Amino acid sequence: MARRGTLKKTKSKDENIRPFRPKRYDMFILIVCEDQNTEPTYFRQFKKMFPEETVYLREIGTGKKPKGIVEQTINEREILSAEAKKTIDEVWVVFDKDDEGNTATTLESFNSAWALARQEKINIAFSNEVFELWLLLHFIDVSSTNPIPRADIYSSLQTVIKSFETHKLFVYQHGKAEVIDALVKLGSEVKAIERAEKLLAEQKGKQPIDANPSTTVHVLVKRLRELIDWYSYSPD
Repeated sequence: MARRGTLKKTKSKDENIRPFRPKRYDMFILIVCEDQNTEPTYFRQFKKMFPEETVYLREIGTGKKPKGIVEQTINEREILSAEAKKTIDEVWVVFDKDDEGNTATTLESFNSAWALARQEKINIAFSNEVFELWLLLHFIDVSSTNPIPRADIYSSLQTVIKSFETHKLFVYQHGKAEVIDALVKLGSEVKAIERAEKLLAEQKGKQPIDANPSTTVHVLVKRLRELIDWYSYSPD
């Protein structure tokens, strides 16, 4: 059994297939991600933790820049709302800084994406510089003193995972979902949340675009955990 505070191991594809009966679900959550593979795979773990037909979670990868992600999120919300025949309860976008903000043009696009999400009441789970910072925090502390290039985050992920006896041959490949399997087996979500909150507190006063390293993915994870606990509660 997975220890409390960590993701559970993925079930087989056939075990995960559930008929979509909208009227039987109490709540609908939409999560739209920048990455098309790693991030959707990560959030897919959570949907298996909800008791059947309580919370319907739809995770989508886009491969787009922040503004494109937000625009697609608005469209996906309309699609899911039509399928469910109700307003979607919570909508989240998950994106990174990457190269946004490196020029006046990309900064304007980034700010536009952020403003549009706020206008549309879409929650934002943002990482500076990349989503993989959130994954790295499952293993080690990260200093807030100096910005961390994405390449260093990727290499640190590989190094720390390879340090485990069972994963000596692990090779990190950006965009591949194998890192999630390692995270499930070896990482600590509880510690990741603590570390993310500490980083965020130390970056207080900075705009998200300038707060490297930092992430708010833990806010979304804590919300999912809260709902899982709520719907799984059974008085003795």
